[in-house]
Order: sequence, then C-alpha cells, then structure tokens
Amino acid sequence: MEAKANNISELVSFGGAYSNHIHALAVAAKYYGFKTHGIIRGEYDPHNPTIQDVIAAGMKLEFVTRLEYKQRHDQDYLAKIAQRFPDALIIPEGGTCPSALTGVAEIMQELAPHNVDYICTPCGSGGTTAGLLSAQHSNTDIISIPVLKKAAYLKQQIIDLVDKPALEQKLQFLEGYHFGGYGKFTPELLSFIEDFYQRFNIQLEPIYSAKMVYAVFDLIEQGHFPRGSHIVLLHTGGLQGLNGLIQRKLLPEQWINWHRNENTTNS
Repeated sequence: MEAKANNISELVSFGGAYSNHIHALAVAAKYYGFKTHGIIRGEYDPHNPTIQDVIAAGMKLEFVTRLEYKQRHDQDYLAKIAQRFPDALIIPEGGTCPSALTGVAEIMQELAPHNVDYICTPCGSGGTTAGLLSAQHSNTDIISIPVLKKAAYLKQQIIDLVDKPALEQKLQFLEGYHFGGYGKFTPELLSFIEDFYQRFNIQLEPIYSAKMVYAVFDLIEQGHFPRGSHIVLLHTGGLQGLNGLIQRKLLPEQWINWHRNENTTNS
C-alpha cells in the first residue's frame, strides 16, 4: 500500500452519502489501523445506514454543499485540503488513481492460469477497468459496462490512466446499459436481479453489478461472444448500498426481504 510504504497514517477521500468507496475505505482503514476523514456531498442524515457504518468504523466526516463538492478535482481546492491534512494521503473519489491499479491488477494475475477470454466489469469512475486493463493478458479482452449516461469520456480517462494506448484495442467499452443513469434503475432490472438470485443464489444490486450482469446476458443472446468463450463476470460488491435503497424506500418491501434475511457483503 502506498500509504504504508510512505509511513502515512491518515487517509482523506470524497464520496456521496451512500458511497460504496467511502464505506469500503472506512472499514479497510479500521482493519489496517489508519485514521480516515471523509468529505461527503450533501447533508448529514443520522438514519443513513452507510453513514452509520462509516462512523462506527471511526471515519471523521465533513459534509459539504454540492457546489463545493464539484471542486473535488480542482487542484487549488485539493491544495487547500492538503494544507488542512498535511500528513494524509488524499484519495480521489471512487479510489480511481494510478496507485490503485496495482491492487486491481492482482485480479488478472489470479485469473492468468484459467485462460480467460473475457472479463466483464461495471464501470463508475473507471478505476477497476483501468486496473484490469493495465495487467491485461494477450488473450483476454476487458468488457467495461458504464453505469451512467453519456459515459464516453470515461473510456479516454481509462486509457490515459493506464498510459498504454496500444491496449485500447483490448477494451470493449459498451454503453447503453445504464437503465436511466447513475443511481437509477427500472422494474425490468429489478426483475432481472430477483430472477438471477432465484437461479444462482447470488445477490446483485441495481447500481453497479446488476447492470453489468444484465449486459453480459444480453450480449450472449446477441451472439457477441464466440461459442465456447470463457467469460468471467467481476462482482465488484456494493451490496451495502441496498440498505440505503431500503431506507429511501426506492425498493419494494417484498422484493428486498431476501436481502434483509441474509448476510450481505459490506464492500
């Protein structure tokens, strides 16, 4: 880890009030003994289950206006954050940065002996896709499914982050499966999730993983993959976010009963 290697004991990052990244960072940092500070878009809601979890994990939170949050990539704004936290490592929203690629690349190393033809992942900020692409093997294509509208800009950001333009030909960045945009979903997607669970006993959530899995099933029906292809679907977690959807009453009560009755992955 970059922080450990540089004797850094404090981490600062950014996220929305229901951010999977903030949640995962807080829990991982507690495990590894880091202090954490989260700069959160919006207002404090004591009933927000994600916020409850990260506070319990020891993260200190600062809630900022949406206007201020838009500055999270601005270098002058980041310089001010660095002045406030001179001993901290500042991690971008979603964890997407060059130093994150190494960790994601380990997934490709684990899959290397299995002759994978395609590895498929949902894409939010692009970090997971970039990490997979950075360690891509000659026989493996990366299929990235963006979960937000008008995501074409992300493909170039991914290529720039990897800094290996020749690998672009191994990336299939397939738009059209966002189901209305980031954080949005439809009854069709919810039905797909329920059916998938009943068939395979694997939980999905409608923000990231379900959109990717839906896309892969649709691509298979279209004949996108040659017969006999070895396809790996990367479930990137995010199941903790289901609790927030429940709290905001964005999921039908009967539909989510099976989530509540089981241990979900806090990632």
